[in-house]
Amino acid sequence: MPEGIAIVVILLAAFGALIYAIIRPNRYSKMTDEEFEKETKKSSTLGTAVLGTERILRRREADYLIEEKLGHDRDAASVGGAPPEEMNERKETGNRSDH
Repeated sequence: MPEGIAIVVILLAAFGALIYAIIRPNRYSKMTDEEFEKETKKSSTLGTAVLGTERILRRREADYLIEEKLGHDRDAASVGGAPPEEMNERKETGNRSDH
């Protein structure tokens, strides 16, 4: 029974928060044009900084992935001997001469 009451209280709180979010006044509605422009410039500066940081992080991530791929390809390459394509061709020609 106490669990049921707790669930009802949580649902009522969530429903109340949703209603408040819908009917609350817009913070930009009481601003003057000058205040709105100042706020927009602050937001655009912050947005530019965030985008620049994201670009740097993504470039590092891409460099890391490329290095991992190159390292994996290097480890997967055969060490010495004929390349796999040539070995397959030799086997095929050797098998034909046997028959």
